[in-house]
Amino acid sequence: MHFMPDTEEADAAAEQFWPDGFKEVIRNEVGQGVVAALNDGKRFRRVYEQQFHDKFSDFEQFVRRIADMVEIGAERGTDEAFDEMNAVFLASSSSPPPEARRYARYLWPGPFPSEVRKNVHKAIVEEYSQEQAYRNAYEDQLPGRYRDFQAFMNAIGEFVVVAAENGADDMLSEIYKSFLFCSPLPPARRHPKRLKGS
Repeated sequence: MHFMPDTEEADAAAEQFWPDGFKEVIRNEVGQGVVAALNDGKRFRRVYEQQFHDKFSDFEQFVRRIADMVEIGAERGTDEAFDEMNAVFLASSSSPPPEARRYARYLWPGPFPSEVRKNVHKAIVEEYSQEQAYRNAYEDQLPGRYRDFQAFMNAIGEFVVVAAENGADDMLSEIYKSFLFCSPLPPARRHPKRLKGS
């Protein structure tokens, strides 16, 4: 029998994750906005009373669950955006970040309010400006493509914020389908932390 050393602790210590502190801004501000919007209208109260009153103890718990799901959709959108961007950077050192692709229309309550967009954008730029991989990507870009590193990071921030809005909208689409077909709320799970180098 061969002895296999247990390297789990050493492997775990060597793992490095991409920063995701900006997701706290999404959780706080996007969630609060969704809760406020849902509490203002009567439509969701009717859906709660007709379809979900036996699954949630009260309307507030139902609204909080919907808000959590929208937050998760936004977070998943950012994960997918960063994965796409990192793939572009790995494929070609002269490729710019992908362009932000806004949806033509957003479901109610719509894209993020301007203050929320600004705060999420700021958190992304602040965090990822510290990442050497993004400094390297900027330096490898074709000369003159960006005015400076800040302009490069602002383009990245905009791409990721739009992806967060699109991810939130995708989740709302699934939620609304469950309302339409009188089915349970769709599953909503966060992705695991993104590991650098994978």
